[in-house]
Amino acid sequence: MRVPQFERYRRLLAGFGLLVSGAIIGSAVYMSIFQHNYNLLYVQLHKYMEENADLRRDVDALNKTRNKMALINVVNVYLVPGELEELPSEDIQKEIEGNVKNDLKLVIGQKAASVRDARPLYEQLIHQKLYSIHEKNYVIEVKSIVLVQTELSIWITAKEKRT
Repeated sequence: MRVPQFERYRRLLAGFGLLVSGAIIGSAVYMSIFQHNYNLLYVQLHKYMEENADLRRDVDALNKTRNKMALINVVNVYLVPGELEELPSEDIQKEIEGNVKNDLKLVIGQKAASVRDARPLYEQLIHQKLYSIHEKNYVIEVKSIVLVQTELSIWITAKEKRT
């Protein structure tokens, strides 16, 4: 029985090896692109879900105080960068803003005059408060609180507390 010579299959095996390595590299590139796009979609979905929840809370608050014009209807929280710090990622920003809104939702439905008079109380409620998000701790500082008709707007900064 004769064994065929290996030289006949050398080019065929080299071509097959090149094809397999190209398939592996191509699938790795495709998977990295897919993961990147999926991550972007997840962040965008999270942002839209937070925005949807905020809008639903605003609609509920507005429906609750529809006929009462001298009451606080909306609480807006804005996260601004500190003096030497940059803002955290967008999903962390939204979670911090949402947590501060949840802490201040007791203001909705109260008289604007009483909220205006008790401004330091609401400032102390969230000033230097510690929020734990994604296993990191953030300390909140209040920059300003503005009451315009039935809307309470609060500007805050968040510093990551390193332990």
